[in-house]
Amino acid sequence: MSIDQGVRPISKRCGNVEVEFLPAVGGRLASLRHDGVELVLPPGRVPGFFGDTFWPSPQSRFDWPPPPVLDAEPYEVLAESELELTMRSAPDADFGFQVGKHFTLSEHGLAMVFTLTNTWSGEQDVAPWQVTRASREGLLVWAAGEPFTDADRLQKQAEDPGCTYLHAATPGTFEGFAVEGPHASLHVPSVTRTSKFFSDARGWLAHVHHGTVFLRIFPDLTLSQIAPRQGEVELFFDPVRDYIEIENQGAYETLASGETLTYAVEWRFGAVDPNLPTDRITPELLRSIHALLA
Repeated sequence: MSIDQGVRPISKRCGNVEVEFLPAVGGRLASLRHDGVELVLPPGRVPGFFGDTFWPSPQSRFDWPPPPVLDAEPYEVLAESELELTMRSAPDADFGFQVGKHFTLSEHGLAMVFTLTNTWSGEQDVAPWQVTRASREGLLVWAAGEPFTDADRLQKQAEDPGCTYLHAATPGTFEGFAVEGPHASLHVPSVTRTSKFFSDARGWLAHVHHGTVFLRIFPDLTLSQIAPRQGEVELFFDPVRDYIEIENQGAYETLASGETLTYAVEWRFGAVDPNLPTDRITPELLRSIHALLA
């Protein structure tokens, strides 16, 4: 029995973290503030694009737009307490999936568990895909990981110049991208064209701006586990509409009819000196990130 049909916004707070969810709009996490700093793109800035959502991967399954039942239509609220929320989409007849979302807010951050259930009568190959819209500012930092080596991603890159893969065969440049030892970074304002960047990330990625570190922790994948033409992380840049998407994906697997995969992600937040440079990696920044990773 559900508590309600998910028509009301739901707000929660723990310490210096505030979160708002919109069950009526794809079960979206619509606002996330740490010490008053908004860490996701709020509704209204870019019409139709905001907050955090969840899709089946790869994108070739649906091209565009993403499945409305999973991305934009109402989610049912199954359970709610002071610091927890569980929601579920309707079954999507067009794509054969149903999504569940469970969030737990704590003084340490926000933990989330997504489920993806195959509702068709046959098996399906799929990976979980979390997509967060954010402000086009600051620095993205992650563990450099392994470069791709397959021919298929090179073919996709040739077909679509807007896509760039961190690939062993094409170690060319991408605006704002740098590797310093075991870490990679991308200075967001340096990206001047609408584009996508795909990389391995060894299970974490941080977005730094306005004196705040927004750290995402997710399952670390081998290259063979990543969905075709995708990445453990994908970074989308839209200078025209002035926002970015920070995306992470789980392992690509075969789901039998009725089978469910689970994808667990944790977000952690920390403060840094607001005068710290955000156009490059600094030792001070790495110390702050790794303190959150510990």
